[in-house]
Amino acid sequence: MKKISEQTKNFLLYGIDHTIQPKEIYKLDGAILFLVFLFFFLAEASPLPVFSKIFLVIVYLGFVVLSFSRTEVTGKKVFWIYGIQSLTFSILFCWAGTIFMLTTIEKESYKGYLAVLAVIYILAIAAYLFLTMLLIKKDVYNPSSSKKAAGGWCITSFVLLGIGAAKVLSTKAEYTTVIRIASLGFYFVSLLCILGVFHLVKYFAVKKLEIEKCDKR
Repeated sequence: MKKISEQTKNFLLYGIDHTIQPKEIYKLDGAILFLVFLFFFLAEASPLPVFSKIFLVIVYLGFVVLSFSRTEVTGKKVFWIYGIQSLTFSILFCWAGTIFMLTTIEKESYKGYLAVLAVIYILAIAAYLFLTMLLIKKDVYNPSSSKKAAGGWCITSFVLLGIGAAKVLSTKAEYTTVIRIASLGFYFVSLLCILGVFHLVKYFAVKKLEIEKCDKR
């Protein structure tokens, strides 16, 4: 096993004790299916309705295949399930928010808007990385540390980040108040879900470094 710091090891193993029952995954399959069904109506308002519907189907089927399990999920695979779930929700809500926005701006502005959106997501990921490294350095993922304190810092920081991103996006185009709230709300949820995607990083890191649960102090 490669030599890593105790702080990093505590972060990678944080949450590995969780257990996911198959019925929990099946329930989430149904919830996402319902969400995809609702978004099918929204797809009619997109620039490419047929492509949008195919995209939704592919995302849903991908989620079902990648998260399927007939047995209880434990160990590092828990990170895989949480990561796939978060990624699916982030993609779906980002897609919905974007469709709402595109219905309110001129086609000539599509490329510019999407470019700004991509930059915001990149900045969000960078901010998450910075905050995660800061929390690792402070060793808040140590079993003896207060988990509530770590969670509080995360929630506070991500809420502020979401509000900031929403304000930036709201300056790009003119639209009704209802569409603005709906679209920015979707983006806000999508940005928060990106935090859960970091479970995939933990999954591959634990798998590569062969960190076992018994190594945890």
